[in-house]
Amino acid sequence: MDEASTARCLCLLTCAPNGIQEMSQDVPGLPQTSLNLGILTTVEDTMEASFCLRSSVASQKEMMRRRLDSLTTALGGHTEVSGDYPAWEYRADSALRDRMVAVYRDQYGAEPRIEVIHAGLECGLLSGKLPGLDCVSIGPDLEDIHTPRERMSIPSVQRIWAFVTEVLRRSK
Repeated sequence: MDEASTARCLCLLTCAPNGIQEMSQDVPGLPQTSLNLGILTTVEDTMEASFCLRSSVASQKEMMRRRLDSLTTALGGHTEVSGDYPAWEYRADSALRDRMVAVYRDQYGAEPRIEVIHAGLECGLLSGKLPGLDCVSIGPDLEDIHTPRERMSIPSVQRIWAFVTEVLRRSK
């Protein structure tokens, strides 16, 4: 790289937003909007920076994408979007979640642990296609997710099966 292109690369790395940008006003301690530089590569005369943008608020995610696009364009580059997970906003009132809590109490005699997480999930894809969709995410116990060592607990799959079938039965 020549001196000018090195300066542009350093400017991108110095000025690009990174990390948590906004915290949730509804759920204390939960990141609402974030991004991170995941992969940085150089090939011949090009530097590529791959960012992962996440938000439970679609407008904030779009604002972050536009900020990156503006910075990149100002530095003589361009942006491409791929592998996008739409926002999935937290619903304080959820009839489905309430039904699932009742089934859990009945099956296990205990209170379920309900968590709101900051991640890209399929629920964002579905609720993006069906506005107003009441959805939750549950699943079996997994270890070393997204690695070659990823494993799933078979007994937890059996528990999820019994749980989901009962939730569906009560949803008729």
